[in-house]
Amino acid sequence: MIDAQIVDKLLSVLERETYLYVRLGEIAVQIQEIIVMNDAEMLSKRINEEDSLLKRAEQLRQERFSILMQIKTSLHLSDRELTLGKLLEFVSEADAALIQEQRKRLADAVTRLENINKTNNALVKYSLDLNAKFMNLLVNIGQNNTVYKPSGKISDQPNGKKRLLDKKV
Repeated sequence: MIDAQIVDKLLSVLERETYLYVRLGEIAVQIQEIIVMNDAEMLSKRINEEDSLLKRAEQLRQERFSILMQIKTSLHLSDRELTLGKLLEFVSEADAALIQEQRKRLADAVTRLENINKTNNALVKYSLDLNAKFMNLLVNIGQNNTVYKPSGKISDQPNGKKRLLDKKV
């Protein structure tokens, strides 16, 4: 059997990790709203907050790994044998249920965060694309590369650049 203190430490780490990932999900939703509002200053603040939480999540992951290594050593398991299923064989049914539940909560929080981050990534790409098009429009304004000839007819230039807002000369 695994020492009850080690099981308690493992559960504690899993709970703290779950809390952090839930919090990261909340921040990701806020980031999504900020991207839509196009507020760069607020976005920077939320990203800094997110980075801080991610560093803490990495510390907790390291702590969880350390606990698992203690368990592996105490049970004389190989790296291949150290799985959650194998671990649950060495704890009480009540502890096994708690570990399974906490593991499910953590997995759900991570999955939710991944989905929100995918959406945020798409929003950022869309925003950058719009900004690039706008900048291209601004750069091309005033050039003598018009689509229309002075007479007002469309130019026959095969490689003539077309702009979003054509101007008539």
